[in-house]
Amino acid sequence: MSDLKQLRVLYVEDDEATREALSKFIKLRVGKLFTAASGEEGIEKFHECRPGILIADLIMPGLSGLEMIGEIRKTNKDCRILITSTISEVHTVLEAVDLGIDHYIIKPIDTDELEKKLECMAGSIVMSNRKERAQSFRFETIAQKGIMEEAIRREFLKLMKTYTGKGPQDVKVLLFENKVEIIAVDAVTVMEKTLSSNRKNLSVVEQFRKLFYEEISMKLEEVVGLATGCGSNLTSVIVDGVKRIDKITLTIQ
Repeated sequence: MSDLKQLRVLYVEDDEATREALSKFIKLRVGKLFTAASGEEGIEKFHECRPGILIADLIMPGLSGLEMIGEIRKTNKDCRILITSTISEVHTVLEAVDLGIDHYIIKPIDTDELEKKLECMAGSIVMSNRKERAQSFRFETIAQKGIMEEAIRREFLKLMKTYTGKGPQDVKVLLFENKVEIIAVDAVTVMEKTLSSNRKNLSVVEQFRKLFYEEISMKLEEVVGLATGCGSNLTSVIVDGVKRIDKITLTIQ
């Protein structure tokens, strides 16, 4: 799996046509894409979704990209930042370098070049996270693995009851150095059971449940974060409609 597929990316661009066109390209290559149409909205979205990579246009009405980056850097020094600009904005690019940007790309954007730079930043993030886990999370896993697994299991049950009206018959949580696996047994609702009684509907129910977990992905990631103290991304959902088993995998950042 590409390192980019493990990350959240925020793309801030005021030009609607440019934003929509490039968003389609980026969305296919990252774990989750968020967009904003202004510097003000960009700051709001940044604190809401906590991206690993920020892509931002420098020149925007209202709060400029440069000003937005300056505000973000006051509280976050770790997010990788790629700016988009025109050749005439070179002096502004130099100012952005002082704020700690990682890469810049000239408009009109070459998507091949953009993908290479995003992959480069993603690789750097993943490597940095691995080093941090090797220093701290590994010890916690050995000393507190059972406590963390139980905390995730308990909060997952609460989450399921809140959003589906019932909890799974059984939940098993397996915590590894770089991922969490949550296995839920018989978590289907009465309606889903009724539909599943006809084997022709199994694929529909399975797809529905996958969509459900994707929709509550941020909540699942919060559950893991509270238990482990680490960020995570939902990376895999496997639903077996016959055995009524859901396997949810989150990658620890």
